[in-house]
Order: sequence, then structure tokens, then C-alpha cells
Amino acid sequence: MNYSSTRSRIVSRIFSMVLLVAGAVIVLVPLLWTLATSLKTPAEVFTDNFFPAAWMWSNYANAVTAIPFFTFLKNTLIILIPVMIGTVFSAALCAYGFARFNFRGKRMLFLVLLATMMLPSQVTMIPMFIMFKEIGWVDTFLPLIVPAFFGGGAFNIFLIRQFMRGIPRDLDESAFVDGANQFQIFTRIMLPLSMPPLIAVSIFTFMGVWNDFQGPLIYLNSSDKYTLALGLSMFKGLYNVEWNMLMAATMLIMIPPLLVFFVAQKYFIEGISISSAIKG
Repeated sequence: MNYSSTRSRIVSRIFSMVLLVAGAVIVLVPLLWTLATSLKTPAEVFTDNFFPAAWMWSNYANAVTAIPFFTFLKNTLIILIPVMIGTVFSAALCAYGFARFNFRGKRMLFLVLLATMMLPSQVTMIPMFIMFKEIGWVDTFLPLIVPAFFGGGAFNIFLIRQFMRGIPRDLDESAFVDGANQFQIFTRIMLPLSMPPLIAVSIFTFMGVWNDFQGPLIYLNSSDKYTLALGLSMFKGLYNVEWNMLMAATMLIMIPPLLVFFVAQKYFIEGISISSAIKG
């Protein structure tokens, strides 16, 4: 019986490893293709050779100088930093209200909040554009920044709320007895203890804003206000595409999200796993 059990565990482990390796290969092949294409000459892009004959590292320098790369980087950061602050703070504030306060219609309001996650963004795209156009915000960064300060997103609220529900209420009551008000309890107790989901939300927000193409495409008309994701379209001409330069710029843009994820992956995984484990 022990031999049979050990053998089944070994087979199961081998099968799991094979699936993981196969999945890793599927994920890495497009990345390797992007890297290889970024080092090719224009004539090599459509050849059968997967790897370039000569490694053209100069493509990276040429890609940076071919477009106003650092202007696009500055524009991306102008949007990214306030959006991260607004999303994390407003989502945490809403989550604190759902986790700690009792009020009439709380459950129904929370269900309505969760239901908004099933609403496609295309449904609200046109009404939001008309609204921002009427108040004169088109071709500015405001439509991409201001909404982040009004809720922070249903999924983010749900994630942080699930974590906050697991924090003992004794801490709130002790702070209240010591004279702290609700905002002080939120900022001095709940936020520091909720760092794992807050970091997870920060990473989600960073990835979303950094890679966002649709938002800047809709609201930004001036090329000097383009973000990095939108600036990549400059490598696409009317009749041809500079694939090697496009892939080189893409690889450069991929570096910050990869660094952020690898640096904060411990807190990211912890925030997701703990919040998911707490019953809602």
C-alpha cells in the first residue's frame, strides 16, 4: 500500500512538472520571439531564423531616439503616480466602510458594487467621453487621473475589504477608548495592518496604467502628451511597420513592470492568498 501510494505521488508530481514546464514554454516563446526580433535587422525579421545572425544591440538606442521616449515616460509617470495614490487610498477607504460600519442597505450596496465588475468598459466608454468633453478635459491627463480618486475599482475594494474583515475588532475598540476617531483608526491601524492587499492593489494598478493603450488613445490627441504604450504606435507607418524597433521599445517598456513584480511578489502573493482565504 505504501509503495503504491508513493508511486502515485511520484507520478502525480512528474505530471505536474510536465504541465508547468509546458505552460512556461508557452508563455516564454512570445517573449523570446520579441527579444530575438528586437535584435534583428529589418531584412531578418521575416526570415525563418528564430535568432538573429548578428545581435543588433544598437536597435535599443535607435528605438529610444526614434521617438520622444523620455517625454512619453514623463507623461506616463505623471498619470501613474497620482492614479496609484488615488486608487489605493480610495479603495482602502471604501473597503474600510464595508468592513467596519453597519448601515441600512450595506449588503445590497456591496452586491451592486460587485455587479459592476460584470459591466464591460465599452458600455461606459462613450458616456464618459461625452462627459469629459463637455467639461473640457479631452486632450488632458485629467480623465485618466481623476476617476481613480472615486472608489478605486470594485475588485480592489473587494480584495482589501476581505483582508480588513479578518483584522480583530478589539484593535478598533482599544483605539477608540484611547480617544482615536474613525479616520485615525483607519490611517494608523487598518492601513499599516493591510499592507499585503494594498501592495497587491498597487501592483495591479501599476500594471494597468503602465500598459494602458485604450485610455490615452481616446483622450489624448497631442503627440507631446502620449504615454509609452501609445507612443509605440509611432513605429507603425501607413505602409510598413518597423518590427525590430517596435520590439526593442517594447522590451524596454517591459522592464519596469517586471522589476516591480519581482521586488514585491512576496507581498503580492501574500495579499492575494490571505484575502482569498478569509470568508466573506
